[in-house]
Amino acid sequence: MKWLPGRCRTGDLIRVHLGSVCHYGVFVSEDEVIAFGLPPVEQYRDDPRRLIVCSTDIDTFACGSIVEIAHAENRQERRKRRPPKKAVADARARLGETGYNLLHNNCEHFARECVFGEHRCELEEAAVRRWRERPVCAVYLAAVDDMAKEDAVYPPERAREIRRCTDPGLRAAKTADWALLELAVKQVFGREPESLTFRCSRHGKWSCEELYFSLSHAGGYAAAAVSSAPVGVDMEGVEAFFARRTEEEIRLMAKRAMTSAEHRRWGGDPAAFLTCWTRKEAVFKCRGRGAFRPAAADADDAGVRSCRVMAGDTELALALCGRHSAQARFYLMDGDGAHPVTPRFDDTPQTVDPDAAAE
Repeated sequence: MKWLPGRCRTGDLIRVHLGSVCHYGVFVSEDEVIAFGLPPVEQYRDDPRRLIVCSTDIDTFACGSIVEIAHAENRQERRKRRPPKKAVADARARLGETGYNLLHNNCEHFARECVFGEHRCELEEAAVRRWRERPVCAVYLAAVDDMAKEDAVYPPERAREIRRCTDPGLRAAKTADWALLELAVKQVFGREPESLTFRCSRHGKWSCEELYFSLSHAGGYAAAAVSSAPVGVDMEGVEAFFARRTEEEIRLMAKRAMTSAEHRRWGGDPAAFLTCWTRKEAVFKCRGRGAFRPAAADADDAGVRSCRVMAGDTELALALCGRHSAQARFYLMDGDGAHPVTPRFDDTPQTVDPDAAAE
């Protein structure tokens, strides 16, 4: 849509700039301009027609400002343009209409709908863009036993995938982290799961068209991260991680998973490896494709943060990767709802002597 000053014709969509806002209307003649409300200026503040569809002359509409006319810039916009008589008839039929809303039903919505047949407003669209682009990132944690009691998850394809899992413990964890995701989506984005579009890639990774998420489960707990930008979360129960692995097994894992540079930056002790491992997993979930190759995931990616979180008596090692990870909020679920928690971050590697690094 292109806006230019010029001679108005019957059925034109017109506007004027009044300070920081624009006022829109449908031009009929010099004596008749139909708009949703009077111009938003002080002199009409107490006028009863201020927020109803009304008819004024061009001078009242313009308030001394230059009138601009909307010009279609492409074939699609020209096809939408309604015949002048139809545009005027629809505008007149709505005289006296109320229900004004600054963001969702204002003078631009009205005038565009009459002339182009579409209920649109640049102000609303800009607000939606800013809302969608805002730095949103939240991590929800909950005990698997609490969340696995949910009867079903959405979409049905995901529910069927979970039911096919033969390991009862893994099936409960998968149910819990997805149920936790649904709760996080409701609380952070105000969206019901049924209003979202979920897809599964050929590699088995689930995604959502309307937002970004990542899931993890370990140590009897589930984690769901939701964000307005790509995100990855990984979590390990500290006690459980070391209980099921010997020091030799951890040493071999570190040798295969960590690069020489990571050995030098993070050190060779098991606790440092656990931090490095969760960071790699989070980076892959956020940025990777295909199969996870630990040595290829950079534990020192600029967007990853690592921390320890106490969930009851369980200490969790958690890593979060994404554009908004620094602004992330953390919540722990219990029977009374979601409670903010303050993680203990540990993002600084401890550089060690290269000769002491594992080879």
